[in-house]
Order: sequence, then structure tokens, then C-alpha cells
Amino acid sequence: MQRINQLPIASTIANTVKDYFALTKFKVVAVMLFTMVVGYLLASGTNIDLWHLFCSLVGVAACCMSGAVLNHLVDRFRDTQMQRTKRRPVAAGKVSVESAFVFSMVLLLLGFSILYWQVNTLTAVLSVLSMFAYGVVYSLWLKPATPQNITIGGIAGAMPPLLGYTAVANMVAPEALLWVLIVFTWTPPHFWALAIYKRDDYAKAEVPMLPVTHGPEFTAFQAWLYCLLLCLVSILPVLIGSQGLIYLVVATYINAKFTWFCYRMWVDPSHKNARRSFRYSLFYIMWLFAALLLDHYVRLIAF
Repeated sequence: MQRINQLPIASTIANTVKDYFALTKFKVVAVMLFTMVVGYLLASGTNIDLWHLFCSLVGVAACCMSGAVLNHLVDRFRDTQMQRTKRRPVAAGKVSVESAFVFSMVLLLLGFSILYWQVNTLTAVLSVLSMFAYGVVYSLWLKPATPQNITIGGIAGAMPPLLGYTAVANMVAPEALLWVLIVFTWTPPHFWALAIYKRDDYAKAEVPMLPVTHGPEFTAFQAWLYCLLLCLVSILPVLIGSQGLIYLVVATYINAKFTWFCYRMWVDPSHKNARRSFRYSLFYIMWLFAALLLDHYVRLIAF
């Protein structure tokens, strides 16, 4: 009998953990953390302090997750109107507003403390500012106010590679700012592809995403233009001499493929083409930063 009574308790605990984990948007954060680790390793060279890397990773992750939880809070009413988001923990009433806010602040305090005491002040401050930019500036002000919300608010999601660099160097360098610029330029075609095939959801929730205010065709054209700009921006590390042939070959190939996907989406902004562009954009950013790292270490070993 005692074992039977324990089953509902264990199930409740498991569901609660699952709900709080969902608040952190870990899949989205994981992509950001990958670019952060690449930035860290590029700044470290062959001298890698694993404990320092671990503290940097956990600290930045906690700050990113704090911003994600705030996004759930701010978007809770809009989320109930969208098929894609109506089952989110706060929107569905599984986690209270108060509990989610406390969870966000605990994550923020944890992340800032780890970064401040174990990494450096610059990275701690920049991580908090990034959280604020996403959780408050983008979610609360930009998202409901302008169809250019992604374009302006993309700076928050572009910061992790810089945070990885500052964690090691304790300074901001032009090379690291180029990585930020790459992610910043990648963000509009990535999210606009999602917005095109989720256009009805955004319209129902009265979120002024570009496909809602200007139509899928115009949005797809803008995504293609940004993709062309991304082709140029992503080659800048080669032009300044920080990357070599391996990176150039990989960047050229994936740029051509991403441009083709965005062009097809412009010609035919169907859900199918938008979904393909969105999915490929995730592979694109991962491969590009992997190429940055591979080229860096090959050049270190060779020279």
C-alpha cells in the first residue's frame, strides 16, 4: 500500500521537474551555448582550463535560462492563443507566475555569482545584460511593438560567442565582435522562416511578426536579402586573417546552400519551404562555428 501511495508523489515530482525544465528552453539555449564554447576555445588556444570552462558554461547557461523563463512569463497570454505554445507550463497553468519569476531570479543570481566569482566581472555583467535584452527588452517591448522585433532583438541571442571570448580574455576584441555580427545577421532569416510557417499562430495572438504585417512573400524576400548579407559577413574572419582555407571552404558551401533554401522560400513561401529553411538554418550556425573551431586548431597544429 505504501509503495502504491508513493507512485503519485514520484509522478508529481517528475512532472514538476519536467515543467521547470521546459521553462528554460534548453534546446534553444543549447545552440547558444555551443557558440559560447566555440568562442571560449578560440580564445584559449591550446591552454584550456577545464574547471574555468565548466564555470563559464554553467554561469552563461543559467543567465540564458533565466531570460528564457522571463520570456515565458511575458508571453503567457499570447502563448495561450498559439497552437505551438499553448501547452507551455506558465500558459497552461502548470507553473504559477510567482514560482516562474522566483525560478528566473534564482537562475540569474546563480549564473551571475558563478561568473563573478569564478570567471570575471566583464562576462558576468555582459551575461546579465544579455538576459535583460532578451527577457525584457525583446519579450516585453519589441515583440509586441514592431515587425522588426527579431532584427533589433537578435543582439541578445548573438552575445554567447562574445561571452565565451571574454570569459578567457577578460576583454572585447574585434574578432569576437565579428562572431556576434555573424549570429546577429543569421537571426532574421532563421526566425522569419519559422514565422512564415507559423504565421496563422502569430496572427491569432496578434503578434506583429513580419509575415503577419507584410505578408509571407515580402518576409521571404527580406530573409533572402539577409542571407546574402550573411554570406558576406561570414567571410569577414577570413578577410581579417583570423581564419583560413578550411573555414572558407565550409562557409562557402553552407552559405550557398542556405541562400538556395531562402531563395526557394522567396519564390514559393509555402509552409514546406519555410520549414526547410528554418531547419537548415540550425545546421548552418552549428556547422559554421564548428568550422571556426576546426580551422583554428588545424592552423595551430600546422604552424
